[in-house]
Amino acid sequence: MFQSIQVDEIFDLNTDQDHPAYWLAQLRKADWQYLLKFVDVKLPAKTKKQTLAEAALRHFEFVTCDGRGDVWQMWNEMRNKHRILIVQFRHSESDWSRGIPEFVHLEKNDPLGFVNIAGRLFCRVK
Repeated sequence: MFQSIQVDEIFDLNTDQDHPAYWLAQLRKADWQYLLKFVDVKLPAKTKKQTLAEAALRHFEFVTCDGRGDVWQMWNEMRNKHRILIVQFRHSESDWSRGIPEFVHLEKNDPLGFVNIAGRLFCRVK
């Protein structure tokens, strides 16, 4: 189910969309900083993206989730035991394979997207 991911997996071009590394490869520097902030890790703003990714990957385990119903079910089962963050990737009309990351906090009633969602990634704090 949940997997620990190594940085070299993120840069593997043969990674399937069902693997969390595929979606992690789409995170921007600011997204890695957000993940680190979620676990109270502070690194200088000038830190390189790969270093941020390495630091964040030490604190999280990941799994992809297909539909909105699956996300809600998993979140309800885990929310009392683990700190969880959900990232949904919204694709543009011109590129359906990739998506722009959006962090979703279900405990704050953030909405899960209905349209143009390429994938969802569950991030669980170890």
